[in-house]
Amino acid sequence: MVVCRGEGTAVRIDEKLIDFFNRPLMSIIAAADEAGRPTAGRGIGFHLEDDRKTMEVIFSGWQWPRLEPSIRGGGKMAVTFVSPSDYVSFQLKGPAVMRDTEAQDLDRAERFITAATDELEALGVARPLSVPWLTARGARVARLSISEIYVQTPGPLAGMLAGADPG
Repeated sequence: MVVCRGEGTAVRIDEKLIDFFNRPLMSIIAAADEAGRPTAGRGIGFHLEDDRKTMEVIFSGWQWPRLEPSIRGGGKMAVTFVSPSDYVSFQLKGPAVMRDTEAQDLDRAERFITAATDELEALGVARPLSVPWLTARGARVARLSISEIYVQTPGPLAGMLAGADPG
């Protein structure tokens, strides 16, 4: 099981979870606005900062126009990462802020989209089917301060805090 070490309210990602983040992944981002109305969108890239407590998550503001205002208004976000080949999944939650998109974010998005599309194609999903799901048009970046990590892999540990004792 992944063990994440917290310092105060921040959670530090361990080596096992870093290995997970090196796989081809899919991602869903969720937030709620100031009134508590939920919205979600597909992530198209990410970057884990050296401190392992902060992750920048990239999404298409064109495809998911309610996501940025919800993150700005609610100040929190959840992002779930799934490995399409085996459904191993983790959800990261915490406070989030938006930042300007830079050229390196577009490069990260392109690599993420290519890896995800290739993985889906290897699993039998025709490339033309997945192309509309993954676009960098109007790319935006949310900076997540990780405060909670949950196991979301289907099975007996689903929904548990990563590193929590199941017994």
